Amino acid sequence: MLLAGSHAVFATADVGRMMRFVETVFGLAPKFENAEFGEFVLPSGFRLAFFRPTGKAALYFAAVEPAGRGGAALGVTVADVDALHRRAAERAAALVLTLSGPPKEHPWGEKSFLLVDPDGNRWEITQSPTPTGQLLDR
Repeated sequence: MLLAGSHAVFATADVGRMMRFVETVFGLAPKFENAEFGEFVLPSGFRLAFFRPTGKAALYFAAVEPAGRGGAALGVTVADVDALHRRAAERAAALVLTLSGPPKEHPWGEKSFLLVDPDGNRWEITQSPTPTGQLLDR
C-alpha cells in the first residue's frame, strides 16, 4: 500500500539555475547544494531535489527531453497563492518562467495557477482552504 509521497526528483542540466528558481519563487533555503545535486526539505518533510544525470543515471534520465516534459505536473501548496504569483510574475523574465495567468478559483475549494520552470517542468501552485494544505474530502 502506498502511504505518502516523500520526494520529487528533477533531472536538469543546470542544478544551480533550478535551485535559484525554487529559492527565489518559493522563498526556500536549500538543505544541500553542489554542482551535481541540490535539495530542499519542506516543513512537511517532503523533499524537492534536482540533479545532473551523469554515468548510469544518464541512461535513465534526460536533463532536457526533446519534446518537452510531457503531461505531468508537480502540485505544491502555498499559504498565499496570489503573493507567490506576483513574486513569480515579477521575476519571470529573469528566471525564464511561463505563467498560465492569475490564480483561478476552483469549485473544489482550491485556488491555483500553472508555472513552467526554466527546464520545462510544470508546477501547479495551489492554495487550499484547509490548514494542512491537503484536500481531505474531494
